Amino acid sequence: MTSSEPPTVVYLGGFGRSGSTLVERVLGAAPGWANVGELVDLARSVAPADERCGCGLPFSRCPVWRQVGDLAFGGWDDVVLGRLVALQRAAARQRHLPAMLSRRTTPAALRDLRSAYRAIYGAVAEVTGARVVVDASKGPALGLALASGDDLDVRLLDVVRDPRAVAWSWSRRVDRPHAGSGSEQMWRIPAHRSAAQWSALQLEMEAIARFGRVRSARVRSARMRYEDFVADPVQTLGAATAALGVPLTAADLPVVGGTTVRLDPSHGLSGNPSRFRSGSVVLRRDDQWVGQMPVRERAVVTALTLPLLRAYGYPAHAGDRAPAGPTLHGPHEARN
Repeated sequence: MTSSEPPTVVYLGGFGRSGSTLVERVLGAAPGWANVGELVDLARSVAPADERCGCGLPFSRCPVWRQVGDLAFGGWDDVVLGRLVALQRAAARQRHLPAMLSRRTTPAALRDLRSAYRAIYGAVAEVTGARVVVDASKGPALGLALASGDDLDVRLLDVVRDPRAVAWSWSRRVDRPHAGSGSEQMWRIPAHRSAAQWSALQLEMEAIARFGRVRSARVRSARMRYEDFVADPVQTLGAATAALGVPLTAADLPVVGGTTVRLDPSHGLSGNPSRFRSGSVVLRRDDQWVGQMPVRERAVVTALTLPLLRAYGYPAHAGDRAPAGPTLHGPHEARN
């Protein structure tokens, strides 16, 4: 197992289809940063199915992940993968969040989970030369499990997107090219379920921002809107990383003009199919839901998410755009 000092980790939290894959890749392109995709999926789906890494190779043939596995555990064998899955289920599911927030005794499974992730993050840093690793696993409970211990420096960035755009994305048929066959599709869920999950996970991220602790200090966290990111990636990511204490400048980011970014292949795992797009990528809001989402579904999502919709600065009426300007909150600011 690697003895390297673990890097700082920027953990992207929130709900799926909120743009975290693009955010993760842009951050991972900064000098001294590396993105690993949705690390939570490594043991439970990516390695067992030998899915493609962001570099295009199957996981088992990716030289970076092979080196990471060798350094961290002596290889990605079935015992290692099974143990990672078991630890995640035993210590970092949603039901464990209240106990972690109350800071009661730390179970052995949680300590072991942190130790395993410390080994992985340390190995990633050693193989890639990174000092900051970006993990887009998104689950709030896993984020708090990793951030609330003294042995890891994990900072949480809540990436939030208009829940109606999220629900529309979850309802669409999208090919999932991660598997070699190319015949898979991304999961689909109905609008009301998407709205309920969006609200639940955002409330969990809010609870972590308010009550999450490392010793006596608050877990370092910030929140940013995807819409602000695609409108002005330099300003938005600059503010977000500054709030997290790992500031990036315009010169650090792969922005080649306005809202166009230049992305090289990375070694991120799982996530959105945009994982496999390289070259010049134009960041867009993707507001197709405004004209194409059924009125009833839109109304259901709006009603189920209205309190947080307003708190995050999103308009209640479709077609109205969220006001411009930062809605990012740093670790010590009040959240209303």
